Amino acid sequence: MTQPGQFRVWRVLGLRAWITLILALLVTVAILVAIAAVAIGVFLFLLPIFVVIALLYYLFPSKFRTARHYRREEASIIDGEFRVVDSVEIEQKPPEERP
Repeated sequence: MTQPGQFRVWRVLGLRAWITLILALLVTVAILVAIAAVAIGVFLFLLPIFVVIALLYYLFPSKFRTARHYRREEASIIDGEFRVVDSVEIEQKPPEERP
């Protein structure tokens, strides 16, 4: 059984240690806030560019997009009949009898 005052960190750390911990925490938070501000700034800068690019892509289709579109209309359907063959059945038949 532990004693009531055995794990008291509050008394072990001095004033200098607490100031160091608080400063380290403040620096970490400041760095995270700076990274978030830069990320939001980059996002707000690139968002209108992406909107304009998407609008131009939609309004002015390229020759590659239209070629793919026409290729889909000319597609042919291949129809066939298939059956599931067990591996034992394949091993038993000689190669010339296989379908």
